[in-house]
Amino acid sequence: MPFAVDRNTIKLLRIPFSLFLAPLFLFAYSQAEAVVHRQALWSFLIIHFLVYPASNGYNSYVDRDEDSIGGLEKPPLPTRDLFYLTIFLDVAATVLALVFVNTLFAFCLVLYIGASRAYSSRQVRLKKYPIIGFLTVVIFQGAFTYYMSIAGISGGALRLDTANIFVLLGCSFQIAGAYPLTQVYQHEQDLCDGVVTLSYKLGYIGTFAFTAAMFVLCNVFYYLYFTTRELGMIFYIVQVFFIPIVIWFGIWFSLVWKDRRQANFRNTMRMNWVAAICMNSCFIVLIIISRIPLSYLSSIETAVPEYGYTQETLTDFYLRSTDDLNTRRKIKIVARKTGIEKRYSVIPDFDKTPEEFEFFNRDATLLPEPTLSRRMQLYQKHATALSKKAIGQIPGFENIKEDITHLITVTCTGLFAPGLDIELMRELRLNPAIERSSVNFMGCNAAILALKNADAICKSHANAKVLVVCTELCSIHFQKRYNDDYLLSNMIFGDGAAALLVSSQPDDRYLHPVKIDGFNSMVLHNGYSDMAWQLSETGFIMNLSSYVPDLIRENIGPMLKAVGLKPEDYRHWAVHPGGKRIVDDFAMALELDKCLLGPTYDVLKNYGNMSSPTVLFVLKEVLEKAQPEHLGNRIFAAAFGPGLSIETMQLQYVQA
Repeated sequence: MPFAVDRNTIKLLRIPFSLFLAPLFLFAYSQAEAVVHRQALWSFLIIHFLVYPASNGYNSYVDRDEDSIGGLEKPPLPTRDLFYLTIFLDVAATVLALVFVNTLFAFCLVLYIGASRAYSSRQVRLKKYPIIGFLTVVIFQGAFTYYMSIAGISGGALRLDTANIFVLLGCSFQIAGAYPLTQVYQHEQDLCDGVVTLSYKLGYIGTFAFTAAMFVLCNVFYYLYFTTRELGMIFYIVQVFFIPIVIWFGIWFSLVWKDRRQANFRNTMRMNWVAAICMNSCFIVLIIISRIPLSYLSSIETAVPEYGYTQETLTDFYLRSTDDLNTRRKIKIVARKTGIEKRYSVIPDFDKTPEEFEFFNRDATLLPEPTLSRRMQLYQKHATALSKKAIGQIPGFENIKEDITHLITVTCTGLFAPGLDIELMRELRLNPAIERSSVNFMGCNAAILALKNADAICKSHANAKVLVVCTELCSIHFQKRYNDDYLLSNMIFGDGAAALLVSSQPDDRYLHPVKIDGFNSMVLHNGYSDMAWQLSETGFIMNLSSYVPDLIRENIGPMLKAVGLKPEDYRHWAVHPGGKRIVDDFAMALELDKCLLGPTYDVLKNYGNMSSPTVLFVLKEVLEKAQPEHLGNRIFAAAFGPGLSIETMQLQYVQA
């Protein structure tokens, strides 16, 4: 049947009133784990410009109000055209939901429309029953609307875990507080229509007291929700926006206490406007906060060369290179103090006789030593293969490599061009348009510097997935030198590689997603020459003085204090094992139980110091030992490099 849409019919739809009903949708948008933006937009338009107006219009058509109603102080009388228009809007909403959103959302809409019609219709008239009518509104405009909004925004059903049950209860108590207050000026009009509302039952003062109690319960469940999700600070942000609502509520209550006539339409609308502006603003801010890209670390995988040597074997190799008894004694002393039992190398010579050497000169004296060119040839031969070995351990790499947007390679033990980044792109058949960068010659803390770059990328690109690869062949720079620096470096360094992914979205690689929280740096200029190296004709010349542990011990505490970090806030530690004394002094400086540095000591014992990937070996061990009760725990990572520079990184186990 054709119908006319005149000005009064449109007015009775009370479309602007949808502003007062928008907070729960915006709240759902801010909390949705995934957002399908096109579907979210359609969901918002369907709910607020079709379903809510249709519900308002149908209620006006049935009630034929002559006095003020929500959003209209002087409503016009409805015609039958309004009824047909509401039917058209509901049908259009359902069809559009099926076509442009999803079936679950459309099904929820049908249930909502059915409940709305049952609430107002003369045949069912749920609204005339104070408790049943109240519960219908509370459930369908509260928890159900949130659930329906999530279905439209994310494309799937809300997972009913503990946190989400809390938020559903919070939403319903929010409506439970607001709804009776919107009826406080309509008592006489409702009675004339045979409707007894909960607000009428409670009376004017009782309605205000009931509203206050419901909002207290709403806040309790919102607090439980946000703290369960480790988002306690968000709860306090919400409270700031609620302050004007509480103030106007208190003012209005005092006015009604003195004069019941103050429970009128205009004051009710003022309450609605204050609440709508504050709550919509609040949830828009939450949307902005929640949609700021974050970065998550996952899939740390490691690799070592095929040749593994005990510390005794490597010590013996070094001893055989000299006949000087004093030097041999020093080598043995240093070897015993390293805390290392095994190291790996791409060089096959360390357990062979001179006649079998493939890399070193076939002479017990190791002279003449391999040239820098020879060492770089060995690096180029093995670096890509070892990197691929680590990358290949990433679960499902072949299926996700097309999604990798950025590649960062890290190395300080060799260089060639085209470099390791391009070699990996070619060997792994990565997207030729992938964005790539390299962190070269920056030493043992370069992995954290690379992760800092990856973190910045993910926070500026919502769909970023960064592959970070750290590969070092330290053993190719073994040199026949016997000063204190080389006695230490020849006895602690080994070869290894680590690969990991950093992305702007969490995954399920570990028991809990690992969010990157921040970074801090400090350069100790008084240690400028205590950790350094230079190129020479026979390889890299290493400076690694015994003062490095002292510098770290004296400065790590003040560094953390300066940036407001407290060691007691961190339950898990991934510290670069630059040497046993460095680790010991780090624990001493921060008064840490050495058990907290167990993964660091384990990596030092089983692999030695592999320069940049070493801290990732430690972090991998930490993350793989995560337990359910570790949710929310913080992780502190630290590494040390030339300069002397200290790089730290903070991470946290967060809710999936």
